[in-house]
Amino acid sequence: MQNPEEEITNIILRLTSSPSPDVQRRTVEQYMTSDVAFRHPICAVESGPNSRKTVLGIYQWYRVLSPHINLTVNSVVWDPQHNYVFLDIVQWFKLFFLPIGPAPARLCVRLTLRREESGLYYIAMQEDFYHPDGFLALLLPPLVPFIRIILVISGLASALYASFAQFLGFWRTNEVEPQQPRPDGPGEGDLYNNGGKDY
Repeated sequence: MQNPEEEITNIILRLTSSPSPDVQRRTVEQYMTSDVAFRHPICAVESGPNSRKTVLGIYQWYRVLSPHINLTVNSVVWDPQHNYVFLDIVQWFKLFFLPIGPAPARLCVRLTLRREESGLYYIAMQEDFYHPDGFLALLLPPLVPFIRIILVISGLASALYASFAQFLGFWRTNEVEPQQPRPDGPGEGDLYNNGGKDY
C-alpha cells in the first residue's frame, strides 16, 4: 500500500466479501507480510515463518461458513506515527446451515502495518474486537436481544453494588456533588439563599 488510509477499505472488502477465492488469496499474498499475526475472539495465529498461509486458511474457512457476506467500513483512522489503521466495521455474516437471516455485527479492527524498504506498507498484524452481543450476532442472531438485556442488567447491578460498597466505606468519594443549576433559572427559594443574582 502506498496510501493505507485510501486503499485499506478496498483491501478489506476483497478479503472478506469478494465472490472469488482467487481474489481473496491474491489479496492476502499481496498485502500481508509472510509472518503476519492474527487475533480474533475464537482463534489466533502467532507471527512466524509463513504464518500468512494459516491466516489465508482462516479467511477461506470464514467464507465456507458464510458464503455470502456483506460488509460496510464506516470509518478509517490512520495513525502514521505508530503504523496503525483502525476500522469501524459492520458485517452481515450467516452460518450457512442456519435457517435464519444474518444480523449486523459491529467490530473494530486494528491493523499494524510494516513499511518495507520499497516504501510500501503491508499488514503485519490484524486484531478483531467485538462487543459480546456483536460477536453473538455472528453465531446465533436470535439470542442477541437477550444478551443486550443481560448487559444492561449487569451495568445497573454494577452501579448498585458500587453504592452498597461505598455505604460500607469502600472506594467512597469525599467530595460533595455540586448543586446543579435549575434549567429554568433561579427559583423563588434562591432569592433567600443568594442563589439568584444580586441587584
